[in-house]
Amino acid sequence: MKKIVCFLFGIGLLLSINCVLQTRHTIEAHITLDIRHVQEQAGSLLDYVEKKTDELPVKSENDSNKTSWLGSDFHLFTPAYAEALATVSPLAKEIADRMRERFEQIEQLKNLGCLAENNRGYLELKECDALKEAEKKNEIQRLLSDENKDRKALYKEIANLNKNIPDMSISKVESIYALERIQRAKSGQTIQLPEGSEDFQKIKNGPLGQKLSDKCVPGAWVIIP
Repeated sequence: MKKIVCFLFGIGLLLSINCVLQTRHTIEAHITLDIRHVQEQAGSLLDYVEKKTDELPVKSENDSNKTSWLGSDFHLFTPAYAEALATVSPLAKEIADRMRERFEQIEQLKNLGCLAENNRGYLELKECDALKEAEKKNEIQRLLSDENKDRKALYKEIANLNKNIPDMSISKVESIYALERIQRAKSGQTIQLPEGSEDFQKIKNGPLGQKLSDKCVPGAWVIIP
């Protein structure tokens, strides 16, 4: 009898451990999926800002069928990609509209080398001929300040909308948008590569890393070939 009890206890223990491991794996899979949707949302939002599309990101047909790892009656994660961003957050729409209006000016200044994208998702001022004129310099600095202020507010809003995703933070959103902007940079524009991280490896192993060759160094400022 004692052996049978021990045997049953052992089976129960193994089943419990297996259940915990499967649950943990499922949670991690959903976290990865949720972050991936935030990344996809960043791409769609920047498409809107860059006037490639006329609408902010909306849910896909499959999004309405998504359930949490606990089943349809338990919604542990309810990230912002589940609905149109403009519907979920009028603030995000307002910010994106302002960024959209500035896009051509900023793009022109990037092409002139006056503005550059850093690896934290913000613009930085760089030396260029246009800065030699005091009035023009002040104009560029105001544009830079307004853009970065809106970017900060947008990142904060996106992080807040997705706060149910574990480890989601403003800095995480900043890194997601920074990587997206770096990958969109055009020839002749200046960017700062990500630090030594998974994001840097994505750049290094991709087309941009091949173009940069030995100039592809973590944290380095480079001009896109």
